[in-house]
Amino acid sequence: MEYEPDYQKICSTRTVQSDKKGFFNEFYLDVKDACGDKWLQNYFGKLKSNAARILSIFSDREICDPVLGVLEHVQPVYKQKDVLLSSQRRAQADKFYLMSSNAEVEEDRKELLKQALMHANLAVMRAPAPNLDTSVDHGLTLAMAYLTRANILISQGEGESALNDLKLAANFGVESKQNVDYYCKMAKAYAAMAEGARAEISLKIAEKLAGANTGIIVMTRKEIALIKPAKRELLTEVTPLLTHGENPELSGAANVVKLVETKDKGRFVVADQGLKTGDVVLAENPVAACLLPNFFGTNCHHCFKRLHTPVPCLHCSGIAFCTAQCMGEACESYHRFECQFMDLFIGSGMSILCFIALRIFTQAASLDDGLATANLLFEHLCSHQDVREADDHLQRSLMAGFLMRILQKAQYFGRRKTEGVNPTAVELQVATALLGLLQLLQYNAHEIYHTMVTDEHCFEGCKVVYVGAGLYGTGSYFNHECWPSVAGYFVGKKLVMSATKPHRPNEIVAVNYGPIFTKMNLKERQRSLRGRYAFNCNCLTCQENWPLLQKIDKQVRFWCTSANCVNLLKFPKDLAKDVRCPRCRKNVSLKESVAKLIKIEELYREAAEAMQAQKTSEAIELFKEGIDAFFQIAALPHKDTLIAQQALLKCNANTGTTFKK
Repeated sequence: MEYEPDYQKICSTRTVQSDKKGFFNEFYLDVKDACGDKWLQNYFGKLKSNAARILSIFSDREICDPVLGVLEHVQPVYKQKDVLLSSQRRAQADKFYLMSSNAEVEEDRKELLKQALMHANLAVMRAPAPNLDTSVDHGLTLAMAYLTRANILISQGEGESALNDLKLAANFGVESKQNVDYYCKMAKAYAAMAEGARAEISLKIAEKLAGANTGIIVMTRKEIALIKPAKRELLTEVTPLLTHGENPELSGAANVVKLVETKDKGRFVVADQGLKTGDVVLAENPVAACLLPNFFGTNCHHCFKRLHTPVPCLHCSGIAFCTAQCMGEACESYHRFECQFMDLFIGSGMSILCFIALRIFTQAASLDDGLATANLLFEHLCSHQDVREADDHLQRSLMAGFLMRILQKAQYFGRRKTEGVNPTAVELQVATALLGLLQLLQYNAHEIYHTMVTDEHCFEGCKVVYVGAGLYGTGSYFNHECWPSVAGYFVGKKLVMSATKPHRPNEIVAVNYGPIFTKMNLKERQRSLRGRYAFNCNCLTCQENWPLLQKIDKQVRFWCTSANCVNLLKFPKDLAKDVRCPRCRKNVSLKESVAKLIKIEELYREAAEAMQAQKTSEAIELFKEGIDAFFQIAALPHKDTLIAQQALLKCNANTGTTFKK
């Protein structure tokens, strides 16, 4: 395979610097110009360890001045709270809410409530923490925003979300214990949840507090009578059980696979005692995963769930969470270090892989735990440290230094005695580990996707949407083939892999890294894999140079039916006659194989009909049965079976995380 250094350089650069407009690219080019090509190639390029590279950028005279000069100016940059904007948005929400109550047409009412909720969400997001600014709402702007949103949600029949907002309003300062109006709202929220008994209890408490003021209770009862609970969409996403339980030696993997190692392929996953189509071989949570910045406004920063009523960080307005629980977990862990630098990260143009490298440290229980995790990953996963070009090492070293500087400014290492950049011994260790992570993430990270479906049909018009990326310890051990034998999908951030064909014992269990034979020819695939992952693919698809899916004909290659023969035979011209196998030299009949193929194609048709009827589970079982039967009698490429495998992946993904636009 011809080596293309320029293309490989482009591919590698994109895994560090995803946006050429970001300031990091200019920083890197300025440093590169300052140190000169001679120093870069003859000195820096010949350093043998990441520790030496990191030490160099902070101490060598040829490079350290421009590095320190930029890093010294790193400051918090993030979307701050705005109490006036929050109160204005709340006023807008109240206006649309009142308008909705006077709307005579139901569709108009729904649209006005939708507008009200949008403004209320913005009011919640931009409101500062309680008592930070007492000039507006006596410091209770956030609590008031939650209270306004609760009213809107009650009118939409979304009782559970309303109840959560009422609890948050109380947590952030709204008087609740002696508040008649608060308990009336609680009663309406429970009514919207179709929990009549709890609604009545809340109303009784309100009635007791109201005393002689019975008007509010009478009005609340009338309002409750008009509440229509919103129809709850049943969540279809489930995390399937691992086939035969979890592997005690391979976290997140099933007992049906094992890890092997060879000199030419390194460590990779194979079948242990054989697999059936549909066997779940992996269900693994990420070591670390990060949401793409494009989805900060639409998805939970912590669990990636689609947002409806966002819960903000108390200090920044740039990200949101789906619940107070997710917010609490994130802010007690990684977000306390990342919070004030979110816009700086985005402005730098750093790739999602850089976010993940940083997250491995910010989410760790301690600095030592972060170092231990990073060093263990570097030890076990491929990084190609020894074959990288000098400018690749420089770019990644500078990014590692930038991320280390963020940690300094976020007081990750504790309060420092100086504002200077010069790192301590421990900080150098962290920067070195970050450099190792930036190297290995290039080859081991997974894109995380969810499936966008339409109101009309769960398959027709569905679309894969990449929302983030993650590093999966066991998932990283799966090797590539241009037609994979397992397919992955996601339940939230959890990576699930299931077999799309049966496997013999010790047969490789392969995923696809992107270049796939159905859409990309051999030359294009090899170029892409060499440039992005630094290897030449030698899978069966490449060895036999399978044509693109659209160019595959209907011909089938049957296995010889003679015992212990592994030869493939073409479809017979005359079914009435036996076929002579050139390998075992026996005359064999393919009548039974052809009859089975006809039944298999009928199973595929039935499965396709089940998909059309949106009977996902039924379709999965039919596809599994048909694919298993096919591999007993024939071999790929077979167009109908390839399409069936693709359809099986689509069905599996439909049981994972889906959302509607």
